[in-house]
Amino acid sequence: MIGFLALNNLKKAVFVFLIGELVLGGCSPSVSSSSDQILMLSDTVRMGNVVVFNEGFSREGNTSVANDSSVSIKWSGESVEETGGFGYFTKEGHEVAYLKRNRDLGQIFTYPDSLSAKQLKSVTVRLGFGSNVVREGMYGQNISLQFLKVIGNGTLNNNGSDSTMSALHGFPHNRYSEAIAHHRDDYYEGLEFKSIEVFSGYQFPLKKDFGFDNDTVAVSPDHPDLKGKFLQYIVPETSDIILEPGKRYAFMLMIDEIGEDRGFTLANWSVGSYAGGHGIRREGNGQFPPVPFDPSKLLSDSANELAVKSAFLSSDFKERINLMPGTNGYPDVCTYRDHVFYIETD
Repeated sequence: MIGFLALNNLKKAVFVFLIGELVLGGCSPSVSSSSDQILMLSDTVRMGNVVVFNEGFSREGNTSVANDSSVSIKWSGESVEETGGFGYFTKEGHEVAYLKRNRDLGQIFTYPDSLSAKQLKSVTVRLGFGSNVVREGMYGQNISLQFLKVIGNGTLNNNGSDSTMSALHGFPHNRYSEAIAHHRDDYYEGLEFKSIEVFSGYQFPLKKDFGFDNDTVAVSPDHPDLKGKFLQYIVPETSDIILEPGKRYAFMLMIDEIGEDRGFTLANWSVGSYAGGHGIRREGNGQFPPVPFDPSKLLSDSANELAVKSAFLSSDFKERINLMPGTNGYPDVCTYRDHVFYIETD
């Protein structure tokens, strides 16, 4: 695949990469080096030596990378706090309130066995087309790219919902009056991930990089000039990531620090057609299902302390990257999801 890319801007920042062949959930990797890192924003995808890609996407939905300090309670019943949407459901059909969780998002992919081993050069993703593409507090924030090796294919668990019933959670969420396709809560068990490197210090583009006059102007997250832009993460030449034929890998995008209104969406299909992998996510504290929230009590009440904690990613960065990715998110899953992505080698 050969072509050219017109760049709107080019960003440089300090990165730190963490190296390890550890299984996530084990000991924490150590910081080993630093250098310059580059993130590119563009209207068109960079067409270099792209070896793996997926281009299908929906123009609806707001599947997002998020590290937001605000709290959103998912619950349709009465509550002493403001709520919205629906909680998740038990096998008996009872709704359970929970807090929407922050998340890192990524994709498993397979390096073709017909190619020779090559060094990773870049990972490119595409911003979404929904109504909440870039949140107001996201511009200029530091983001990271984690690269992982995937061992095994895992075993599909239907979460107790087969083709004769609605899923226990998932779009369209209102299980009381709308059927939810039975596959919406499926998830994989037994997938093993090994961290290869984590590159930190990429800077999310500023408003002016998207073509707005300045960085103080208010921009609606639904603004058309945000939708469908490509973000290319350039991996430094000092990286030792070598893609091997027939092996499965994954990347994960992360917003480094929590803050108000921080998140951005990724273009994807909730049920994609890419055969070499599927979407992955790391949500909150990684516990499935989330700790229930008691809607009869305030957020600040001690009875809801664990529910609140379960909604947020760890503030310890090493602990966070060591948390096993999971596909069984609430209210959605990434088991069949495919993001738009392009993997480029040298």
